Formats: sequence, C-alpha cells, structure tokens
Amino acid sequence: MIGRERCQAVLDKALALSKGDDADFYLIFKETGLTRFANNGIHQNVSDSDAQLHVRIVLGKRLGRSVTNDLSDGGIAKAVEQARQAALLMPEDPDFPGLPQPTEPAAVDSYDPETAAYSPEARAKVAALVCRKAEGSSLTASGAFRTGIQETAVASTRGVRAYHPGAFTALLITMTGDSSSGWAKGGSWRVSDIDAEALANEAMDKATQGLNPRRIEPGAFTVVLDHYAVDDILAALSLYGMSAQSVQEGRSWMNGVMGQRAMSPQVSIWDDGLDLAGWPVPFDAEGVPRHKVHMVKDGIVGEPVHNSYTAAKEGRASTGHQRSPAGGPTPSNLFMKPGQDTLEQMIASTGYGLYVTRFYYTRLMHNRGCVMTGMTRDGAFLIEDGRISHPVKDLRFTQSYVEALAAVEAVGDSAKLLLNEHGFSTTTPKLKLSGFNFTGVTA
Repeated sequence: MIGRERCQAVLDKALALSKGDDADFYLIFKETGLTRFANNGIHQNVSDSDAQLHVRIVLGKRLGRSVTNDLSDGGIAKAVEQARQAALLMPEDPDFPGLPQPTEPAAVDSYDPETAAYSPEARAKVAALVCRKAEGSSLTASGAFRTGIQETAVASTRGVRAYHPGAFTALLITMTGDSSSGWAKGGSWRVSDIDAEALANEAMDKATQGLNPRRIEPGAFTVVLDHYAVDDILAALSLYGMSAQSVQEGRSWMNGVMGQRAMSPQVSIWDDGLDLAGWPVPFDAEGVPRHKVHMVKDGIVGEPVHNSYTAAKEGRASTGHQRSPAGGPTPSNLFMKPGQDTLEQMIASTGYGLYVTRFYYTRLMHNRGCVMTGMTRDGAFLIEDGRISHPVKDLRFTQSYVEALAAVEAVGDSAKLLLNEHGFSTTTPKLKLSGFNFTGVTA
C-alpha cells in the first residue's frame, strides 16, 4: 500500500506538468497475492504489485491519453507529454463537454487490514483444506485463492480530488471425478467472509452427485439457476446494454423497452457503488461520485448508467460510472433483489426441469434481447416430481436473457457476492424460471 500521501504526491506532480492544459489523472495501485492449486496440491504462489497512472490531456475539443507505470518524475513527465502530443494529432470531438467539475464523493470504508496482511502461509492452509476434502471423496481439486488491496485516486485541473483504498479476496474451487465436476466460488472485501470449508463442500457435493450423468434431449425447460448462472446473466446484461453509450448507439437490449415491463415483477437490478454488501468504490475514473441507479425495478426497465460524456449528450448529470479511464460507462457493483424462496422450495415446486450450477463460454448472438449462447458446466441435474433425480450431460443453449428474466417464477431468499480481479462484482440470488431454451447436448 502506498497510501493517500504518496498517491497525492504523484497526482500533484502530474498536475504541475500539465502546463496550463486541461487535464485529469487516474492513479490505480494494486497489490495481489495468489495461490493456485491443482491435482490436490499447491503448484504456484505469486505476489505482484503495480501502479498505473492514466493521463488525459484536453486541448480545446481534442483529447489525448497515455498510461505509465513509471512513477518517477521522468516517467510522469514523459506520460504527460505523450498525452499532449496525442491530443494534437486527434480530430476535435464536438460532443466533448469538458472535464467534470469537482464534487466530494462519500467515504466508504472497504479496506480490511486482515485481508491486506493475509500471508501466503494463510492461503496455503485454505488450499490444503480444500485439497484434503477432495482427496477424502476420491476427487481432484484445483482452483485459486486471491487476496489483495487496491487504491484508486483521481485529480484534475478543475479541482477534482478523490482517494479510496479497498481490499478484495476471491476463492474459486473446481473438483473433478471420473465423469463429473463441481464448482464453487466466493468473494468479498473481507477475507473473514470466505467460508472455505462450505465452498469446498459445495464443489465436492456437486462433483459427487454428478457422477455418471445421463444424456437428455434438448428443449425448453423450467430451470433452477444457482448464483453462478445468475451472475453470468447479470454480467451479460451489464456488458451488452446497461451503458448509456450502447443505448445512444442503438446497440443495447434496453433500446425500445425503457419504461416498459420487460421482465418479471419479481426482478429488480441496480448498481450502488456505496453498498458494503458488494465491492464498493465511491467514485469513478473521472472522480465523479457514483450514484445508485435502478436499471430494472419490479420488472420495469429503467435507465442506463452514465459518464460525463454520455450524460452531457442528454443534458443531464453523470451517474459516476466511468469504471476505467477509457471506454464507456459500466456498472461495476451490481445487485439483484432477493425473494422469499429457498432452493429446496424452488426444486420442490418443479415438476420437470433442470438445476444448473453455472453457464460457461457464453457469447452474444444478438444485442436486442441480449440473446446469448453457451453451455452448462460443473453440475446440471434433472428435476422430476419436485426432487433431483439424476445428473445430466451438459447442454448447449441459445436464449434471450431478457426473455429469461421475464419468465422468472421464483427468486431465492439469499444473495451471494461474486467478484473478479478487475473490480466487477455482482450480488445475486438463485432463480427459478420457465422456458429456457436448450438447443443441443455438448457431450
């Protein structure tokens, strides 16, 4: 951790070198420890730290960018000059509204000292627990356990100043048998939230129960989706349409349905950068405070998230969702509202259907409706007469995720936080929905 003072010193140096040009600077510092295991043993332990300074120079309506991880005086000066030269070569952007004015973001305490100080030996103990569990059930475990901290800081010639330190951790487990696999994942900004034994048991149970899967014919099924499959749905909806840029360019699933009930009344989806139940960051890469935005409320499609550029096109204020220095706005702390049903109740209420752990290798087929194709993985089970009867071979699907959420029949009563090392998180319940379209068998 380099701390607030060092971050501020780097940004002050960059500001001094901007030589009167309009400019903003985004500094991100990350320290990560990673322990990987496979074949029931640890095979890799690595640690790394990196700092990146992103520079944006504005010359009238021309913008230039550069990035460096050389934070010496010479490295900063070189990056600023590269951005200035890039701006001179760029055409004017008539829609550029200028850099955002300063607004004080709220403070969020998501820095956990225990997570920041978590040692390789402590991660090894967790990996050993997982591997022992696998060996005891004649399974093979693989996966990764990550811990670390991230500091972000922003400064601009307009007076923007923002700093936030946060911690992160994620444990991913795969267990495989002769003819099956099980998968589990957990994440948080507090390592004490990671229940390694429960995650190991989850992966172990899926792999054990999934032995000797049977082939079934594809078709439209009622499905009960685990947290991990719902995570894929939320991530795809975010990537392919919750950005105001994609809406303005006419390539979002939200186009044509904003203000309409396109999903089940049981579905509400929002982004909130201040909610400690997720992985919060209180401001975006422009230093703009992040606001809570409802993309879907009680099934009615709301509005996408904005950065300063897309907001200015509509004469409104940014919602603070410029997640990275380049590209369009993106939600990064997504939530789906839990319901009242347990997993057991959702399965018991299903006469014939599938229980699906997660989706794998999903790809966009069409923006409108967010039509995706992919396959099940690491545990799919047939439900008959309100109970799981046997495992099934993985199936390929082609399905509109918007239409899938329109067919929701029940929502799980608990939500699970899942995050990755790139700072994107979802907090999702399990779902039961009807008419999910499977098109083929993968094995």
